[in-house]
Amino acid sequence: MARKNVDLPDKDSPVPVLHVLLSDAVADYLRYIQFERGLSKTTQSSYGCYIRRFLSWLSTNGYAEPSLTTFNSTVLRRYLYAVSEGKRPRTVRSAFHPLRGLAVFLKEQNLLTENPCEAIKLPKKDAAHRLLVSDDEVAQLLLACERQREVRRRALSRAMISVLVYAGLRRQELIDLKVSDIHAGGEPTITVRSGKGGKSRTIYPCRECMAALGEWLAVREECSHDWLWARDRSHRMGDAGVASTLETVKAIAGLGGHDNIKPHSLRHNCATRLLRNGADLRSIQALLGHSQLETTAVYLHTDAERLRQISELGSLNGRNYLPTQPQSATEPRETAKSNGRLSGFVQRRRTAK
Repeated sequence: MARKNVDLPDKDSPVPVLHVLLSDAVADYLRYIQFERGLSKTTQSSYGCYIRRFLSWLSTNGYAEPSLTTFNSTVLRRYLYAVSEGKRPRTVRSAFHPLRGLAVFLKEQNLLTENPCEAIKLPKKDAAHRLLVSDDEVAQLLLACERQREVRRRALSRAMISVLVYAGLRRQELIDLKVSDIHAGGEPTITVRSGKGGKSRTIYPCRECMAALGEWLAVREECSHDWLWARDRSHRMGDAGVASTLETVKAIAGLGGHDNIKPHSLRHNCATRLLRNGADLRSIQALLGHSQLETTAVYLHTDAERLRQISELGSLNGRNYLPTQPQSATEPRETAKSNGRLSGFVQRRRTAK
């Protein structure tokens, strides 16, 4: 069925929602987040997927060709109960976030007089279960790239994984890189032009990363496109190509069953490794392309080795609060008094004995 064009009303001219199909309003909203909000491709795809699931649920439950009158708090509450079956609170909230955005958009366009989502109480967000990648696993991945026989595949996988490991790019940012974004002359840089929210940034990669990119560009054939990751002369690599490359390297490294190794978990590992090696939070924030420092903090994970190291910082011996050798029971009381702030504790302990 051809989509009916709906002219959005002026702010002061309400439109009878009975005559506006919900599917038309959804199409306008998806264009709004693309062209006006400038959300990333991944976010656009995610929003569209969640909203289409809602429309599919409406169709399955007897709401054929629903109008905006169907988009009310009663129906939304029923949908909340349906999607909450066996799902984590975090998952439920993710499913409703695009619907909340749709409701705000429709109210701003004067298609709804009130926001129906305001009456819906969502479950509290539970703690995230983040999949972490160890430095040993990262090293095994890089070594596995060298064990591939085909020169082109070896160079491609090494360059792709190096950008994830050393530059901390998001998966879509990695996919959208172009040859012109790699600057090897002078001061080596990688320009990320399609960052989240349409923001661009410049990354200064390490020598290992630039060396891997240089080897890939040396074997990359002349293509009819400028995309960095070329499947062949005419086609670029997409999400499936990146996933396939990573899974192949994991299998060679003997890490095929390690579901924790994903492009985004490698990004987390990059941030944690930088923090461990002395980088400050602001620099890590700039590298990852975060707008808020609080978001960067989520990416920083403390491993067991670092916990063991900082445990020594809490030692009283390290601050000269306690004597290096235990005092004997026959030691004069004056010596205990000279121990500063712990003298009272020592005296009370001896009195108790």
